[in-house]
Amino acid sequence: MSNYYFLASLLSELTIGSPSELSFHEFDKLLDSNLTPSDREQVRAIRRLYDIDNVRAMWNEEPHSQYGNYGLNDLDEALLTQSGLPGYVYEFLDRYDEKAERMRHYPGLLGAYFSEEISRSSGFLKEYLTFEREWRLVAAAYRAKVMGRNVGSELQHEDPNEDLVAQILAQKDSPSFEAPTRFEPLVSLLESKLDRPMEVHQAICEYRFSYLRGLVQDDFFSINKVLSYLVRLILVEEWLELDKRKGLEIMETIVKEAS
Repeated sequence: MSNYYFLASLLSELTIGSPSELSFHEFDKLLDSNLTPSDREQVRAIRRLYDIDNVRAMWNEEPHSQYGNYGLNDLDEALLTQSGLPGYVYEFLDRYDEKAERMRHYPGLLGAYFSEEISRSSGFLKEYLTFEREWRLVAAAYRAKVMGRNVGSELQHEDPNEDLVAQILAQKDSPSFEAPTRFEPLVSLLESKLDRPMEVHQAICEYRFSYLRGLVQDDFFSINKVLSYLVRLILVEEWLELDKRKGLEIMETIVKEAS
């Protein structure tokens, strides 16, 4: 039986830029012992997004995220044995043999994740996944427009008849990018920090954090509150990690200039 009241009593206020009282791993242990199997599956669905991104990181020989369901070795084994991950992952691997192909079509794998998980979710989880998918599409389209790339190619794995996708594709030949109204704040922050990638990542963390906090403001003792806290806790930790990297980059620049 789930114990939402107990969990809610432990959830201190989260603030972007400040370390949380509970770390992600500490909170994850509490979830393991206080959630029902169906609730834990919702947690796994959220963390599966990081598994998908860790697959891409492996192909690209980049550091993996700690927020997935699988550690690096277990993820490697799941890919080799074709067991443990959703079927759409293995279908993608069978369709594209070469690493270069997989990297080029990675948005298709990400799209499969969102399509599968959104279709079988409800409540906060559905709203969260829908938001995550949509802001990424808008950001990808904006980036393509700024870099002079074909917006249609960027969204080739999406349904062109879907409202948001159709709205984006309708302006593919326009010299500028007009964001859907609800995503105007996102595009504004992208425009203001276009030449500062680290600050862009941090600003997007803040943007997502603010949106997600608003989804459950009056929902105190439910799985929705717990899931929202989990996602926002990850964003807080990611922001601090980005801030640390930004500080190291500044220090490296200072050292280079002084030498």
